[in-house]
Amino acid sequence: MVDTPAFQSDVIAYPAITLIAKERGTTTRVARRPDISAEGLAQLADLLTGETLPPGSHTVRSLEGVAGGDEPWVLEAADQIVLIRRLEAEYPTLEEAGCKVGIGVATGADKAFIGPYDALNVEEDRKLPLVMTADIASGAVCWQGLGVINPFENDGSLVSLDQHPRLRAYLEARRAVIAKRHVAQKAPAGWYRTIDRITPTLATRPKLLIPDIKGEAHIVYEAGRLYPHHNLYYIVSDTWDLRALRAVLRSGIARLFVATYSTRMRGGFLRFQAQYLRRIRVPRWEVVPSSLRAALIVAGETDNATAAEEAVSALYGLSTAERDALRSERC
Repeated sequence: MVDTPAFQSDVIAYPAITLIAKERGTTTRVARRPDISAEGLAQLADLLTGETLPPGSHTVRSLEGVAGGDEPWVLEAADQIVLIRRLEAEYPTLEEAGCKVGIGVATGADKAFIGPYDALNVEEDRKLPLVMTADIASGAVCWQGLGVINPFENDGSLVSLDQHPRLRAYLEARRAVIAKRHVAQKAPAGWYRTIDRITPTLATRPKLLIPDIKGEAHIVYEAGRLYPHHNLYYIVSDTWDLRALRAVLRSGIARLFVATYSTRMRGGFLRFQAQYLRRIRVPRWEVVPSSLRAALIVAGETDNATAAEEAVSALYGLSTAERDALRSERC
């Protein structure tokens, strides 16, 4: 019921009303944004439960093959679903193609663990420059100078506070806040850990950064200097050129997959979360022709939407109808 005033006050996430019957069949009837009135809902009930739909019905549509095993039920526009299904049949997932999708660090107490980088009075190897959503709002990285405390060794174990007196003093001064977190109460000896383990090498890897809730695929290239905060998802790869991948994802491919599988929020916003990003299909980089690689890299570096569309169409062998479906989703 996206964009349907189902409640007496505005909501962020909308409900879906699903009727399930113990019957055989392959047809699913779907109504979008119904008229919330006694008359409108009575007509809707007749259309949803009637033997057949009247010719030319625009209120209710019939879809085939919505339910398939343990896959999510997809109720989107037919032309976009046809494209999704072809890409899923012909190409590997993002991670199968050599890309890793992850999320930045959750600390459980940001006010204690995060602050202006230069003002974090700990040993230099105990802090990392941090990138947050506000740092990439412009479409490029504009670091605002925040940092995050890193209480972990490179092997994942917690550092010894006895060997880091400045870190100890910093954490002890904030112990009341840090120790009351669930993760600290569950393991009191490691009270000063962040919820997520910090892996310092991630900061030095080039990556694509993607905010969680957005209306469009807001994908920013970060050259390998900053560690992501937990409101940012990231993609790293040892195979794909990330500038080329950025062009592919921004062309409409990322939004196509995410809009199909994600919860849609008020205002048309989508959840660009890891489980949806991992559904994106791309060719393996090694099978992409060198000329097309070059075109994708240039498109990703220059933000040339027209060049990206042409390169991505060639990459997937999109038909005119498929290009229209992708363009309509991007718009």
